[in-house]
Amino acid sequence: MKKRASRMRRVGGLAIFVVLFAPTLAPAQDAQDRAGEIKAWREQCNDPDPDLRLAYVEKAVAGGDAAIQRICTRLALDSDNADIRNLGLRTAVATLPQIRFSVEIPPQLTAAIKAASGNEKKMAELERSYIMRSWQLMQNGLIFEIDGAEPGTSNSAWYPMVGLNDRNNNYKGKTTIVGSRLNWLGRANLPQGECSLNIQLKAGSELAGTFQCADAWPFAVSAQLL
Repeated sequence: MKKRASRMRRVGGLAIFVVLFAPTLAPAQDAQDRAGEIKAWREQCNDPDPDLRLAYVEKAVAGGDAAIQRICTRLALDSDNADIRNLGLRTAVATLPQIRFSVEIPPQLTAAIKAASGNEKKMAELERSYIMRSWQLMQNGLIFEIDGAEPGTSNSAWYPMVGLNDRNNNYKGKTTIVGSRLNWLGRANLPQGECSLNIQLKAGSELAGTFQCADAWPFAVSAQLL
């Protein structure tokens, strides 16, 4: 919006009023109002009373304001209250279309590679092993696409996208969130198809744990939620 002012000019013998427009401080005021709103939500979602804090986080999640949701979800994930942390984890998962985990090579496999170094036969056998083939497929990351996750529920369907460009119903599993833990059990497009993901919420909105197929050596995995 702009503020109007007028000024008189004389043209010949006539007096003409020229309307001038000057900018107002509306944009700055809007920014201040928004900053005040964000600050209020930040304080509310960090209230020392855990019951009030939980209620505020629930309200923020249901409100639909993406910035407010993110702020309050992050605060919930870092909470020292188990119920609030659980709500934060369920909310964070519900906002993501997919999660990408970094994957570390099992130390046992590193040792096996070192032991086989210089021995072509042993190295060839290792290259054909299930664990080596799985590592080759996941060394650049393990992606799960998420379906059916809601802040109000603990269960959702996750599709491991190992060696796949599109979801495949033959390779999926059920994820359950209990407290600050996340567990997935299903099938993946890997040599040993029956796999599990066991994850714990850590400080700083990090998920960390293991991904394991059948009785093979587990892979350490981690991901940043927000």
